[in-house]
Amino acid sequence: MQARVIDLAELTERDEFPAYAAIYSTQSASPFVLSPTAMRWSDCLYLSRLDDCKLFWLGQKKKLRCKLTELFDPLLRYHYGEHYVAVFGNHPWQCLLYLHYQLGRQANGIYLLQSRLNQNIYKTLDWECWFAAQENLAEHLLAFNARGFGEASFRSRQARMRRFIQRIGVAAPHDMSLADANSVTRRFGKWLGLVWQWSFDDSSELHGFPWIKLAPEKLPMVKRDLEYPVNQWPCVELLLREDFTRLCDQIQRNDNEHINSMLWQITLFNYQKISVELSFRHPYSLHRDMPDFDTALYQARYIYDDLILKLQVRDSDLDLPESMPFICWQLEICERVLLAPVLWDLFAQEFEQIDYQQIMALQNKLPLAFECYQSDASFYPEQSFSRIPIGSHRQPAFDDYPWSCSSADKPLFYYQPAQPMAAPGRVQKVFLERNSNQWWLGEEALQSIRDYFILQDHNGRCSWAYRTQDGGWFKQGEFC
Repeated sequence: MQARVIDLAELTERDEFPAYAAIYSTQSASPFVLSPTAMRWSDCLYLSRLDDCKLFWLGQKKKLRCKLTELFDPLLRYHYGEHYVAVFGNHPWQCLLYLHYQLGRQANGIYLLQSRLNQNIYKTLDWECWFAAQENLAEHLLAFNARGFGEASFRSRQARMRRFIQRIGVAAPHDMSLADANSVTRRFGKWLGLVWQWSFDDSSELHGFPWIKLAPEKLPMVKRDLEYPVNQWPCVELLLREDFTRLCDQIQRNDNEHINSMLWQITLFNYQKISVELSFRHPYSLHRDMPDFDTALYQARYIYDDLILKLQVRDSDLDLPESMPFICWQLEICERVLLAPVLWDLFAQEFEQIDYQQIMALQNKLPLAFECYQSDASFYPEQSFSRIPIGSHRQPAFDDYPWSCSSADKPLFYYQPAQPMAAPGRVQKVFLERNSNQWWLGEEALQSIRDYFILQDHNGRCSWAYRTQDGGWFKQGEFC
C-alpha cells in the first residue's frame, strides 16, 4: 500500500484559486508580474489581483501538474530576486496582515493563506500585528476618498479598541472571531468594523477596501488619420496590421510583454467617437503573432461586425451609408502583464501530447469560451453529460462505453429544456429507442418512460423527439 504525504503548505482540494497576492521586495521590478491589475500599498510592497488572469494561471498549473508554489516561485525570483516575500489569499487585507507577520520573522518565499499550515498560523496572530498592519490604511482611505473617513477619529477609535482589549484580556483577534462586524462597528466605528470583516471574511469581495488601481507610467499607443473614409473590413484589416506592427516597435518586441486588452477608439464619418475593447482570455504576445497578427485581427473583426450591425439598426431610418465609414482611430494597450521568459521555458514541455500553447492561442481567437463535458450514467439525454473545467483529468467511476454507443444516433444540438410540440402529422417517423430513468423516484413510474423518434418533414429536415406514456410530444434536438 502506497503512503500518501500530506503537504500542509499546499491548498486543499476544495480551496479555490487565490484572488489576490501581496508581494514585498527591496529589489525594483514591475508590479505587473502576475496580473495586469496592481496596487501600490507602500514602498517595496504591491498588491496584485490574480482574478484577472485566473484562467491563464490555472491552465499552466494543470499543464505542469505542479503546486502553486512551484508555479510562481521561479517567476517571482526572476523579477524580485531571492529575498522576496509573497502572500496569496482571497482578500488583500488578509494578505497584508499575514505579510506583516512574516516580515517580522524576516521570512522569505511564498505563503498560501488557504493552506492548512498558514491558516493555523493566521489564527495565532496577536493584536500588535493586527494594529501594526493598519499603519498605511488611513493614507489609502484618504486617497480613496472614502466617504465619512477622518484620520483623527480613526486613530481615536483604535486607541479605544486597544483599551477594551486590555480590559477584557483577549490575547488574539481570532479569539474574538465569532463577533460579527456589525457589533464591532457599533462599538468602535465603521472603519474598524470593516477591518474586522476583511480579517475573517472568506469572500474575495473587497467590501470597501480602498483598492486604487496602479496605472502604468506610459502605455503604448498609435493613432491613424485616414486619407479617405474606410468602411470595408479588408481595408480596415490591412491598416490595423500596420498599426499592430507599430505597437510592437513601441514595446521593442519585448518577450516579457503580454497584453490582456487593448482600447480601439474609432471616429466615424459623422465625427461620432466610439470606444471598444479588444480583450483576450489569456495574456497575448503581440510581437510573437507577427507579421499576420491573426489573434488580434480575429478579435477586431468580431468587434467590427458587431459595431456595424448596431449602427445599421440605429441608423436604419436615416439617409446614411449602409456601413458607416471610419475616418480615424487610435489603438492603446490598456492592460498588460509582464511574463518572464522563464515561464515559457517551464511550459515548453508537452504532457499527454496536448499543445496547451495552441489551445490558449485558439481561445484568444474565438468569440466564445471553450466548454468541456464528461459522460454521466443516465438514460435521459439531458442528464447524460455534465460540464467540467477544461483540462481536468477525471477517472470515470463507471464503464462509459455502452453509454457512448447509445449516443451514436443522437444529434449534437439539444434543446434545454425539451420543447413541447403538437403530435406530428404526416411526417416520416423512425423509432429509435424506449428508455426510462430513475422511475422508482417518481410517484408515477409510467411518466418516466419515453419513446424516441426521428421525425423527417417534407423538406428533409430531421428532428429528434420523444413521446411520453400519456401521449405528450416533446422536441429534444435537431439533426444538422
